[in-house]
Amino acid sequence: MTFTSADPSANNVPTFGYGDYLRFSKLVYGRCGLHFPDNRRSDLERGVRQAYAASTCKDMNEYYRLLQDPNSSAVYFERLANALTISETHFFRDSGQIDALYNHVLPQIINRRRSLRTLRIWSAGCASGEEPYSIAMLLRELLPNVEDWSITILGTDINTEAIDRARQAIYSEWAFREERAKTWRSRYFRRRGNRYELIPEVKRMVTFGQLNLMEDNYPSYESNTTLMDLVMCRNVMIYFTETISRSVVDRFYACLTYGGWLVVGHAEHSLSIYRKFQIHNFPNAILYQRTDEPQPQPQEWKWLGEPVETSAPALLAPPPQQAAFPVTLEEAGADTAAPTQAERRAQLLDSGTKPRPERELDHVYIYSLGRLGHVDPMERARELLAYGRSEDARDLLVQMVRAGAREAPVYALLGQAYANLGKWDDSERWCREAIRLDKLALDAYYILALVLQHQGDLDEAIDVMKKVVYIDRLYVLGHFGLADLYYNSNLLPLALKSLDNARRLLEGVPDNEFIPGSGGITVGSLRGVIIHQQQMWRAEGADL
Repeated sequence: MTFTSADPSANNVPTFGYGDYLRFSKLVYGRCGLHFPDNRRSDLERGVRQAYAASTCKDMNEYYRLLQDPNSSAVYFERLANALTISETHFFRDSGQIDALYNHVLPQIINRRRSLRTLRIWSAGCASGEEPYSIAMLLRELLPNVEDWSITILGTDINTEAIDRARQAIYSEWAFREERAKTWRSRYFRRRGNRYELIPEVKRMVTFGQLNLMEDNYPSYESNTTLMDLVMCRNVMIYFTETISRSVVDRFYACLTYGGWLVVGHAEHSLSIYRKFQIHNFPNAILYQRTDEPQPQPQEWKWLGEPVETSAPALLAPPPQQAAFPVTLEEAGADTAAPTQAERRAQLLDSGTKPRPERELDHVYIYSLGRLGHVDPMERARELLAYGRSEDARDLLVQMVRAGAREAPVYALLGQAYANLGKWDDSERWCREAIRLDKLALDAYYILALVLQHQGDLDEAIDVMKKVVYIDRLYVLGHFGLADLYYNSNLLPLALKSLDNARRLLEGVPDNEFIPGSGGITVGSLRGVIIHQQQMWRAEGADL
């Protein structure tokens, strides 16, 4: 089978004009406080396109209306929020702050709490769990009798997909970039193929939950966010306006007990929003303590409160225009140089360190040079897709194909990467090639069904989605997607039957569990949408 490079105009890529930018940015800001100024328009567009690709909407107008529907928007906005708030982190990130915690702050808290043997710590914006688990490991090093203590370590994030990964506590080599992480890995992790699973003793020290910092449900006993000894919220508020950040910081202050500590990222807003706190200067770290007796800001730190020209939003500009990748198997095998990419967000937010060369940072372009070493390229590609970096995932996968990879999982991931980018024709080609190699490639069938729907071919989309549920009758997303396809094809009885199948598969499953392969959709969210759609569609059927 021969592929030819597609003309972008023939890809039916949905437009994302300035009006789309305005309405989606307003919607996102109102729901979760995420601020996308004009110089971050490309980041908003990237996230919207990725979430839209996983929907069955025919255009951006329908998708926007779906997000506004108060009865059914939860599951769809959940996925959009996940696509917009993905942040890649690693264990013991920012050695300056970790050293300050290990050598000064945590020992002080331990001494203060030694009589009661209780500790309460909150990681707000915990992403995939590396930060709270790092704190748990630090405590195990500092407390020989750690099992005798009552320790609460809470990890929260708005991103449900990240919480799902955090609860699994299985990580790739990429999460162990810091020297302390490499040194302690054999102590706290067990090898699991190409990945590492956290030992149960550390894993059970941390609990996770979804929390939107824009909302007013903290501090509260219900959210378990009161009387905290330490709150960590690093590289989260850079995505908020200063007004929202000030409100969040005030809430953190109320969450902390007297003498409690707040740790934020280096690139946060002006220090003026932390005036309630006493400021402590450690080597390569500034931390904040609630003493109810804040000190004036030191004169020599005045410059820290001034606007910083190189703030994260200003740096997150659209990448430079690049030549399109070849998408033929013949071209993919050609010995051609990889194109240049823009600096990655992980580099920009690697606080306190000098920017490293991108090839050292991401390993995106070194697969074909044979220098990936112990990093599994397929695992890295999956991670890049999970972290919303579809361009980087595509680049790495293309390098793998050029180097001779001819496996269905590689092609299926390429199909997913191109679908996230709205390149329907390219996604279709790679999905079909994956299916040619493996007739049971469920992921490729599912992506292909969504792509065909976006292309307007509902009949074939239905046929392909039926193969999804044939391969795995327990795949709830297949039944749910098939219901939408039937409904859009005016096959209401079949649509209701597929919804019934999806709902039965969710019976008895707790609402807070995550649906595999869904991008972080919770059972409760999907169940609510299914019930609402059943009510609407049955009412429509009664009117016919």
